[in-house]
Amino acid sequence: MTEISRTVSTALQSLRQREQTSRLSAQISDASLEATTGMKARPYDALGHRSADAIAIRMQITRNDGFLTSNALLDSRFLAVETSLGAIRAAGQDVLEQSFLALTSAGSATGHLSQVARSAIDTLIERSAVSDSSGFLMSGTRSDAKPLQGWNTPHPVTGLTPAGIVGDVTGGAMNTIADVQASIDALKAVFEDTDATNPARNFEASFYNGTPALDAGGQPNAPLTARISETETITQSAQANAPAMRDLMRGLAMLSEVDVNQIGDPDAREAWITEARNAISNGLNGLAELETNTGLHRARLADTVAAQQSRGGFLDGERLLLEGTDQYDAATRLTQLQTQLESSFAVTARLSRMSFLNYL
Repeated sequence: MTEISRTVSTALQSLRQREQTSRLSAQISDASLEATTGMKARPYDALGHRSADAIAIRMQITRNDGFLTSNALLDSRFLAVETSLGAIRAAGQDVLEQSFLALTSAGSATGHLSQVARSAIDTLIERSAVSDSSGFLMSGTRSDAKPLQGWNTPHPVTGLTPAGIVGDVTGGAMNTIADVQASIDALKAVFEDTDATNPARNFEASFYNGTPALDAGGQPNAPLTARISETETITQSAQANAPAMRDLMRGLAMLSEVDVNQIGDPDAREAWITEARNAISNGLNGLAELETNTGLHRARLADTVAAQQSRGGFLDGERLLLEGTDQYDAATRLTQLQTQLESSFAVTARLSRMSFLNYL
């Protein structure tokens, strides 16, 4: 009977050894983590009532890191818009420079100018469609819509093409200055959305697909806005329906869709080309302003990011003060725990080999 009692006691001791081994393994895991990272493995257990401070700091770090991530993405968007505006401006500037020759000559010079203007329109349409994973960046809040309609692509609602609209407006006789001025006024009405005769021809009806300049009540629509900090927001005001984009496209259309050689009156011909050049020039000035403003937004964003990076370093330091641990001490505890675990394994192994035969 005594021997049986001893055997049961040995089994209980084996169970206790396994429990101790499990605890040692968990402690070794914690000590290993602390020795590696320098941070408490179970900070809330260790801090007690100061856990609330640690939680508050972690929440601030999470918010700050979120702003840093989103602001990096926002900066890449501003850079893409800035680059696109520069490319559009360069294409328009090339047409403007070549248009000087068209004022003093005819024939092949004006024919080449028409081709260059048409190419610049394609550049304007393509580069305004700059996008990223969030959608098109120059469509305002309607980021799922490509901002400008293809020049020869029918609009899905009106069924009209931009090229066809310009051809329709300028298709009448232009033999005198009065004829030319009438076509200029009609084309301005289209690009200013004031063509009451045929509203479907207006810029925002058949040329542009993004957020309109005005809402249904006639009030300006809010531009695309992003929050860059707890107290700051920033806007992306460069949209494809900006006055600068309209002026530039109107001037380019006047040179690409109208053969100025067919304007017989020299004064009328000069008036047409001059108006086209003025529209292009106004558009380029407006684009330069949009490009500058976008660059200023990037600079402001960079200052905000620098402040957030500094704040991130401060918060990391505060967290380290609360949750940090001595890595040397953790390494020492790790060695001691590993030694205890090895001893526990040895005892458990000896117990597992014992049986009634040991007492016979």
